Amino acid sequence: MTAIEAALLVVDDNEDNRYTLTRRLDREGYKNLTIATNGREALEKLKAQPFDLVLLDIMMPDMNGYEVLEQVKATPALRDIPIIMISSLDEIESVIRCIELGAEDYLNKPFNPTLLRARVGASLEKKRLRDEVRSNMERLAQELEAARALQLAMLPRQFPSCSPSHPIAVHAVMEPAKEVGGDLYDCFYAGEHTFCFLVGDVCGKGASAAMFMARARSLVRITVNLWRQWRADDLDPGALLDAVNRELCQDNDDCMFVTMFLGLIDTHSGLLSFANAGHPRPHLIASSGETGQIDAKAALPLGVRRDARFPTLTLQIHPGDALFLCSDGVFEAANGDGELFSVERVGQLLRQAAAAEPVEMVRIIKDAVDAFTGGTSRTDDLTALALRWRPALTTAA
Repeated sequence: MTAIEAALLVVDDNEDNRYTLTRRLDREGYKNLTIATNGREALEKLKAQPFDLVLLDIMMPDMNGYEVLEQVKATPALRDIPIIMISSLDEIESVIRCIELGAEDYLNKPFNPTLLRARVGASLEKKRLRDEVRSNMERLAQELEAARALQLAMLPRQFPSCSPSHPIAVHAVMEPAKEVGGDLYDCFYAGEHTFCFLVGDVCGKGASAAMFMARARSLVRITVNLWRQWRADDLDPGALLDAVNRELCQDNDDCMFVTMFLGLIDTHSGLLSFANAGHPRPHLIASSGETGQIDAKAALPLGVRRDARFPTLTLQIHPGDALFLCSDGVFEAANGDGELFSVERVGQLLRQAAAAEPVEMVRIIKDAVDAFTGGTSRTDDLTALALRWRPALTTAA
């Protein structure tokens, strides 16, 4: 911002003081000068047009400079305008009061030309820097919002319909703690009778976690598709994670990693085969109402060690049984007292919602977490996925 570009407002009830100050500012190259003869006129002008700096006299009738300063700093649209207080009062108490009220600086009358030049220039430079930072922050916020939309668009929002040929009802949600997050989920039919689902959680937060999350999800999809093209045997979750892990370890200079639970359901038999790469164990909600975490011993997270192996385990589920998976952002959500939501609380809610459809089950858990944390900002992403096997279904759900 040059001196010619800067818009200055000079506020003083004394005509001689106004003339002296504006003449000196003019000599310094400040040509865009506006005059106000009292506090109320100054407030009107500040609301009517933008200014880069205000030079405000303290001792004025009707509304003094302290009162104007208070009103300006109490008005959101005006509070960032820098104000230099000017006064013939050479008292430290007056200076302290002005600074406490939010003044940028303080000048004594009569004006010292060198001091006037330095303080006006410094105040305008600080405003320029603040404006630049604010502009960059607004641009960054817009970019992060766009990144958030792109990230969420990568995750399924339309879920496979439950039907006699595809008897899995499923629903999931992911809410980043920040603009973008590192949690992920996916669910799709990897074959005519094979339903694939996963939930993952990348270490860290922000843009780097979001990019690693996108890489991990894409690798799972690619690996499943390649397996189906090149191998005739059934998909093996552990072998799939072996391959994904090797790729994630490649050129992983930042030592990023992701926990992941990957499951495959044979929709004819109800046989669940799965591999667990360091992720919280899912809950099984039996059609009888019995609920508990499945025995899914966790291996290393993906991306930690290239030669890590991920064993495949199996579990027989029965018609009407449901599975609930989530990230640790659910268990570890904290309220204002630092109390965690906990695995036990999730289990209690799932027992109460044992007969609920997946969409309702996810909503119940999410609403409970939101109510538990109240106004406390979350420090971790929240992801939840629920599915139910309905092989006897005769009509679409």
